[in-house]
Amino acid sequence: MINTKNAITALWFTLTCFVIFGCFILKNQVHDLEQELSRINQNIASDVRNIHVLKAEWGVLNTPERLRKLAHEHISLNKIRAEQIINYSALPFENESSSVAVASTNRKDLKQMVKLER
Repeated sequence: MINTKNAITALWFTLTCFVIFGCFILKNQVHDLEQELSRINQNIASDVRNIHVLKAEWGVLNTPERLRKLAHEHISLNKIRAEQIINYSALPFENESSSVAVASTNRKDLKQMVKLER
């Protein structure tokens, strides 16, 4: 009887040690996961701040006045002349051979009309 009582006591003691050891391991894992979550949240907050800064920079870089100034400095575009404007029907299409002749005729007519207007 005493031998059985000692065996049961030793079993409960061993079981209690396993439970305590398991709780200790679980506590450490939860602590590590909380640290990882904190680090991830800090990274997210940093990324959100960076996105706000980039949006502000984009707003400044994309202003019409700045783009107009850069286009004037770096792109040598001339104003559109009337001769450059044609009707849609005057555009040549690959499958229509007759449209090429119409387009060239329309261009000549347009040039003559422009000269008459001047």
